[in-house]
Amino acid sequence: MDYYIGFDVGTGSGRACLVNRNGKLLADHSEVTQTHRSPTDHRIFEQSTTDIWAALAKCSRTVLAAAGIEPAAVRGIGFDATCSLAVVDRQGTPISVSRSGAGDEESDDNLGIEGEWNVILWADHRAEDEAEAINATGEGVLGFVGKTMSLEMEIPKTLWLRKHMAADRFKKCQFFDLPDYLTYRATTSPARSTCSLTCKYSYVPPGTKMTHDCDGGAEEVSKDGWSARFFTKIGLEDLAKDDFDQLGGIPGKNGLVLTAGQPVGNGLSKQAAEELGLAEGTAVGSGVIDAYSGWIGTVAATAKSASGEEEQPPSLEDSGHRLAACAGTSTCHIAQSKEGILWGPYHHAIFPGFWMNEGGQSSTGQLIDFTMQTHPAYPKLVELSESTGKSTFELLGDRLEAMMVNQNAPTLTHLTKDLHFYPDLATAPRSRTPS
Repeated sequence: MDYYIGFDVGTGSGRACLVNRNGKLLADHSEVTQTHRSPTDHRIFEQSTTDIWAALAKCSRTVLAAAGIEPAAVRGIGFDATCSLAVVDRQGTPISVSRSGAGDEESDDNLGIEGEWNVILWADHRAEDEAEAINATGEGVLGFVGKTMSLEMEIPKTLWLRKHMAADRFKKCQFFDLPDYLTYRATTSPARSTCSLTCKYSYVPPGTKMTHDCDGGAEEVSKDGWSARFFTKIGLEDLAKDDFDQLGGIPGKNGLVLTAGQPVGNGLSKQAAEELGLAEGTAVGSGVIDAYSGWIGTVAATAKSASGEEEQPPSLEDSGHRLAACAGTSTCHIAQSKEGILWGPYHHAIFPGFWMNEGGQSSTGQLIDFTMQTHPAYPKLVELSESTGKSTFELLGDRLEAMMVNQNAPTLTHLTKDLHFYPDLATAPRSRTPS
């Protein structure tokens, strides 16, 4: 029997699940990851690729042991992760994106040196001014983000680093959306994924038509994937002059952009294999954004009819008739179509020839945290967590399981079938759904 491991990096934890070739889940495990907050700037959320990789390594070894599977039986692995910006040098050494230094010292001088905090988390909002300037350009790339680029995307954050980091340090950096960093860390291959680049890095797949509002609606067909005129206009002309090498390069010239699941490099490097407890050369698939991996799993699932009969497995064409609601720290509603119909839309993001369309809210999970942490019983929950060694979520999960049994509910969902909860706490900048 062949086995596979999927790795997922969310906002606050990393996890691994081990399945057989039929998709049966045999073992899963999660580990908490660290997030650094600035003592002076509430907009700052930073993480560490070293910490994230260590969490995934522990998860990998744990699921192998739990399932009793030999490393050589694992035929392939895949990664998904949040849309966070990871920065390393040309040798893969983590490069600081944090202004925090020793003690409470904060300075731009701390940017671009070797440092632990080398990930700008998706929720980081430092690049507000940069996003505003980008959105004022009217460039064609904005047509694929609802004509308004979020400050949570990678281009505003990269521009912020260019403005605040010493130029010589910036030049030495490689910039990755986190899923692509993980395949790089696993294989040493700098290949990027169409998913990450298209959805979060203003990459317009070759052959895709852009409309430039700044030029009175003039149209342009993307040739290289990257729009040199856009990068030059916003102040990232050095990236364009270098054929976008720091972002992975131009496909067919100095770079490689892969479709989701395509093999990356020569599989696991010796070092990565040792850290994950797997065999060197184990196949690694090109990664996807965390919500998009949820879309794949959801729309590919076999459904049951109203009468309870299992339907035929869905085809690729059937995916256009299915909507996936993927929930985590944020919530994303995703649908695939032959034509772009909503926000972004993103061409070829998962399957060549198809568009991915989104809507949603980017802070729902954080609102759940807020609701929990402001509840009068929260201190008691924390106390119980400390005394039992279980996380607060595990304890609440146990309580829900007990309620399901006591109420004879078929599923956990049935516990809330008559409950409507509407915390009106969301703000417009957090919305992923166009007005």
